[in-house]
Order: sequence, then C-alpha cells, then structure tokens
Amino acid sequence: MPQASHTVPVVVPPYCRSRAGRVYRIHRFSEELGPGRMRYTLRASPLGKAAAESKEASREINTAQLADRLRNRQVVPTPEETYEQIWQQLRLDVDAVEGPAAEESG
Repeated sequence: MPQASHTVPVVVPPYCRSRAGRVYRIHRFSEELGPGRMRYTLRASPLGKAAAESKEASREINTAQLADRLRNRQVVPTPEETYEQIWQQLRLDVDAVEGPAAEESG
C-alpha cells in the first residue's frame, strides 16, 4: 500500500498586489544565524519605476527547541508553515504602508 504524501503546497506567491495596486516581488530567504538558530525571511520588493521601500518580515527559530519537541513527539511547524505565518504578517505590513494615506494622496 502506498504511503500518504505529507507535502504542503507552497503558500507564498512569487508576486502580490497591495490594496493600493502596487505590485511586489516576494523573495524567500533562510539563513543559519549560529549554532541552533535559523532565520526565515520574506521580502516584498516593489516593481516598476516608482521608488518605494521594500518591506520585510522574518522569524527566528531555535532548532534545539524544535529537536527537543520532536523527541517528545510534539507538533512542530514545517518550514512552509513558518513561511505562511511570515507571509500573513508581510501582507498586513505591505497593505498598512499603502493604506488610506496612500490612497488619499493618489
């Protein structure tokens, strides 16, 4: 009998559009910060000629704590679940920058 696949579809799109209509390219990064620490980062870079600031959201993970949780058979988030949580925050940040004040000036 084949085993069930537990793959999670990618939940972070390569591009997004803010409520104000600006298009952003989404970049994903992960880096080891030192023994037992990782950082997962998403950066939204605006496209087009108009100069705008990139927005970034990240989360640091203590890998030693994750290993301990695994040993104790506790649930731990996958990297994709971590990126999904970061994506939700980044999406709010992008819309907040271009919220009502940006719409009034446009």
